[in-house]
Amino acid sequence: SDQDSFISVIVCAHNEQDTIINCLDALLSQTYAQEKTEIIVVNDRSTDNTGDVISEYIHRHPNLKIISINDKIEGLSPKKYALSQGIAVEKGNIILTTDADCIPPKNWIKIITSYFTKETGMVVGMAPLASTSWWLSSFISMDALTADILAYGSLGWGHAVACAGRNFAYRKSVFMEVNGFSGINHIITGDDDLFLQKVAKMTNWKIQFSPELESSVPSNAPLGWAHFIAQRKRHISGAKYFSLPIQLGYALYFFSKLFIMVTFIILLTNNIGFYIPSLLFLLSYFPAAIFISVMARKTNQIYLIIYYPLWEIYYLLSHIFLGPLGLFGKISWGKRHFE
Repeated sequence: SDQDSFISVIVCAHNEQDTIINCLDALLSQTYAQEKTEIIVVNDRSTDNTGDVISEYIHRHPNLKIISINDKIEGLSPKKYALSQGIAVEKGNIILTTDADCIPPKNWIKIITSYFTKETGMVVGMAPLASTSWWLSSFISMDALTADILAYGSLGWGHAVACAGRNFAYRKSVFMEVNGFSGINHIITGDDDLFLQKVAKMTNWKIQFSPELESSVPSNAPLGWAHFIAQRKRHISGAKYFSLPIQLGYALYFFSKLFIMVTFIILLTNNIGFYIPSLLFLLSYFPAAIFISVMARKTNQIYLIIYYPLWEIYYLLSHIFLGPLGLFGKISWGKRHFE
């Protein structure tokens, strides 16, 4: 493993004055050697006091740097441009990315870095969502669990499908080898999964998944409908650019769930007894519940399993009604809006 590598952590921040403090405190308290770590915060056109908050830290921490972006570059994704600016000045062999509203655990860098071997070019970590006071948040947290299962399972089979930018690591040499975000720079989202898929397609580097709790980076689930719908539209908008096999895989996943649910309802409402519907239920949903339980234990969220039966219904409804929204109109990211 690359336990002795110099590590660069890049955090992009846009109007994060209320959250960046906790993020920086967590990054500056890592168990990985501070002399082998640099933290680069890219202040992306913030209009609040984000820049001042970061500047106060810089005076006390020599391994912390700030890059300020003042203008939007037309035709380029702001997030990818901000990341590229950070990568252009970083000194590390390995780059870790996270979000300004996240609090990585103290062993995050140490564990993620331990997964890099000579053949490994990327490492994907778990990215759970913590439930909030909003009634729908536990279902959205279940979404994150299934996304981690997909990332873990697909990488285990040698296929790079998904990851989350708040817990993502790759070699600087890999970024340079594929010419960074070129080819996907114009897409608003996709600094994580689209870049992951690009590297998998263009190189022979091994991509690993870290299933350890101490390397997971949680974030909070949405607090209301506006945040949820904007987030879902953004995610779906990026899926338009997935390769055809990956799109077909997602479509098969959705329509198989829809077929099973419709069949289950038809059987229940046609007076054929409970034996066949019960058998279908057990064969279809019980294995999925096992997989989700295993991942929920890894993220310390086993309580979420009680939402699983209703989550199957929520999953179908949310994709049927919100899925088309990601294919047109404005896409929001925080307080920023894009066509």
